[in-house]
Amino acid sequence: MSKPALRYLALGFLVSAIILAGYRSFLYQPQVADSSESDTAPLTQDELTYKEKYETLLAETELAQLESGYVDESESTENTESAASDEAAQESSESDTEESQEDSEDVVTATVVINQGDPSSTAARQLQEQGIIEDSAEFDEFLESNNLSNLVRPGSFTVNSDMSFQEIADILLSES
Repeated sequence: MSKPALRYLALGFLVSAIILAGYRSFLYQPQVADSSESDTAPLTQDELTYKEKYETLLAETELAQLESGYVDESESTENTESAASDEAAQESSESDTEESQEDSEDVVTATVVINQGDPSSTAARQLQEQGIIEDSAEFDEFLESNNLSNLVRPGSFTVNSDMSFQEIADILLSES
């Protein structure tokens, strides 16, 4: 290509850029989305069914927690099948442990919920918040020192405060 042809090409690009900039600055008015319009698409029938099941489960879980006097925020994330079986198991274990608690010191039983991709520190934090262990950093250090921190499985696990770090770790490493 010759030098004058390149100059005219560059001049054409420059003029086009100036025209587009002028249009954008003076004439173009972007459309503003109305706040009354929903940004999300309407829910499908499957999603509505799932939502209803979730809300029912959430209501049942909160009612059970209020009746037992124990509030565990992480249990509300479980699906319907595992939540129903966990509630039944927890109620039976609570009635069994109430008798044994009278004879021994206060033994705390709790359910730890670990989601897919959660680090072991999440489990340690939940254990500390529920009164199973005293120091989450100490438990996390135990898992790290024994190369167990990457082996913690997702699921719902029932543990109590009488367990040693090794016993708790064995439960967290098992399939729920």
